[in-house]
Amino acid sequence: MKATRLLPLAAALLLTACGAVPVGEEPVCRLVLEQSESYTTQQSQVETTVGGQVEFLLSPQDGYTLTGTDYPGAQLTRSAEGWLLTLDDVRYSAVIRIEASKSDWSLPYYANGGQRLDGADANEPVRLPVTQSHLRVNTALGSELFSRPGYTLESWNTRPDGSGQRVGLGSRTEPDTTLYAQWAAWTPEEQFQWTEQNGEAVITGYTGSEECLVVPRQLGGMPVVSIKGEAFRNANCTRVILPDSLRTVEVDAFADCAVEQLTLFDNIQTITDHSFSGCTALTTLYVNAREAPVYSGSYYDTFADKFDRLLSLKDSKKLVLFSGSSTRFGYDSALLDRELEDYDVVNMGVFAYTNAYPQLMLIQSCMQEGDILLVAPEFDAAKRQFCTTNELDEDFFCMVESNYDLAAGLDLRRCSGTLSALQSYLQTKAGLTPRSYSISPSDYDEDGQPVDTPSYSEYGDYILYRPNAETDDPVYGLKVGYTVEDFPQWLYIDPANQVYRQFQQAGIYVYMTYSPRNRLCISDESTPEARQELDAYFRRTLVIPIISQLEDSLVPGQYLYGTDNHLSTEGVELRTRQVLEELKTQMSRDGLLQS
Repeated sequence: MKATRLLPLAAALLLTACGAVPVGEEPVCRLVLEQSESYTTQQSQVETTVGGQVEFLLSPQDGYTLTGTDYPGAQLTRSAEGWLLTLDDVRYSAVIRIEASKSDWSLPYYANGGQRLDGADANEPVRLPVTQSHLRVNTALGSELFSRPGYTLESWNTRPDGSGQRVGLGSRTEPDTTLYAQWAAWTPEEQFQWTEQNGEAVITGYTGSEECLVVPRQLGGMPVVSIKGEAFRNANCTRVILPDSLRTVEVDAFADCAVEQLTLFDNIQTITDHSFSGCTALTTLYVNAREAPVYSGSYYDTFADKFDRLLSLKDSKKLVLFSGSSTRFGYDSALLDRELEDYDVVNMGVFAYTNAYPQLMLIQSCMQEGDILLVAPEFDAAKRQFCTTNELDEDFFCMVESNYDLAAGLDLRRCSGTLSALQSYLQTKAGLTPRSYSISPSDYDEDGQPVDTPSYSEYGDYILYRPNAETDDPVYGLKVGYTVEDFPQWLYIDPANQVYRQFQQAGIYVYMTYSPRNRLCISDESTPEARQELDAYFRRTLVIPIISQLEDSLVPGQYLYGTDNHLSTEGVELRTRQVLEELKTQMSRDGLLQS
C-alpha cells in the first residue's frame, strides 16, 4: 500500500540536510512519516542529532497489515502498544513511507440519505477493508465517511429502512454484512434554551415534547458541549440521542424523564447516573465509538472475542465455562469438546475482579434450554463472583470496548452505576495510547508482549506453554478464607442463587466446581475441618449441584504459573480430566448423557 499524500512540511524537509545549523550547535536531522490511510500515529515528526536513534509508535488501521518502510536499515516490530518503527544511527533528514498490505475483505457502507465526504456518488457504497483478526469484524466510526447537515449518524443497519440488525458505530458485525447509515434528525433549535460560553453552546432548558429527542450538534452555529442540571427535567421523551460534540451532562440534567433508550458517543467526558436521576424506565444504553480503542490485544479484549464465539453457537447445544482468569487459564476446552461430542465448548473466563452479574446476563442471552453453565467462583474475589451487587464497574466497559453493542444487551433496570462506570472508564481511557480494532489478544501473551503463535484457542483458553513452578511457595501469598463465616448466606448465597435460578428457569443447567488455588494461600482459620464444613454449607444452601470436592481445588504450588491460581500447562491437563469425569457423572444424573 503506497501513501497518496505527503505532509505539507515533508517535501521541504527533504531539502534540509543534517548539519545546516549555527556554529557550536549539533546538527539536527528531521524524520517525518508520510501520511497514509494504513496507519495512525500520535507523533509523525521527530528531530534528533546526527547518529541518534528515533522511534515512532504506529497503530495499523483496520484492514491493513504493516510490512516495512523505505528507510534503509529501519526496524518495524510489534510491541505491547502497537508497531514500533526504530531508526538507528540517523544521518540525514527524510520523509519515510510506511509500506502496508491491504486486506481482501471489505465492508460496504451506504450513505443512505447522506453525502460521501470524498465527493463521490452517494448512491455508491464506500468499501472499507477489514482485518479478520476476530470472528466478527468492527465497523467504521462513520464520521470519516458521510455527513448530513441537521442530522446525527446514530448507527448502522443491515437494511436501509432500519428494520434489520442495528450495529453501533465501531461495534462488530458479520464479515459479509452490507451496512446503511441511520440518520436521526435534530430536534428543532427553537425548542432549546442555551447560553454561549467561549464560543460554545451550553443547553439550559427545553420546551419541546418530542418522543425522540435528538440533541443537535450545534445551536446558533456553535458546538453543543454541555447540558446544565435541570435542563430536561420531566421531559416526556422516550429516546435520547446525544451528539458527539457533547462533553458534559451535569447532575439532574435529565431528572425524572421518561427516557427508555439513551444513545451517546465515547468521547463524552462527564456523565453519571445522577445525570439521569429518577429515570426509572431507562432500559438500554447505546454507546457509539468516536475514539480509537485502547485495550485491544489485552486480556480485557478477550471478552468480546469469546462472546463472538458464544453468539455464533447461540442455537447449538453448548457447555459454557465461567469465572475469572482462573478459568481462562484453567481448562483444556479442546479435550472437553472431544469428550462431550454433543456440546460445543466456550470458555468465557476473563477477570474475576469485575462484577460477574452483567457478564452472566449477557451469557444467558446466548444460551438455550439444555445448555450447561459451569461456574467456578474465585474466592479471593468472592463478592464479585457471587454477584453480591448489580453495580457495574469500569472494568466492564474495558471488556466491551471493542464491541460496545454488548452493553446494549443489558437491561439497565436490573443494573446500577452504569453511567458512572462508563465515565470512570472513559476518564481512564483518555490517558492511554490509542490502538486498533485489528489487534487480537491472540497476538500477545498475558504480559502484553508479542508472540509468534496464538496465545488463545478458538474456545477462549489461554494456551501458551506454562511450565510447572519450581517450588510450592506462594507467589503473592494472599490468604483467602475458606470458612462458613467468610460467606454469610444473605451476602453471598442468596444473590448467587437469584442469578442461578434465572438460568434454571430458562432450562439451562448450572453446575459448580471449585476454582484452583495454591493450598498454602488460605487463611489460618481455614482448617481441614472448616473447609469440610464450608463444602457442606455450599451443598446445602446453593440451588445448583456442586460436582467437585473442595479439597481437590487446593493444589500444590508446582502446578501453578506466575500467580496463586493460574494453572501450569500440566496443571490444566490434570484439572480438566478430573472436571471432565465429574461433569460426566453429573450429566448422567441429569439424563444428559447416555450411561
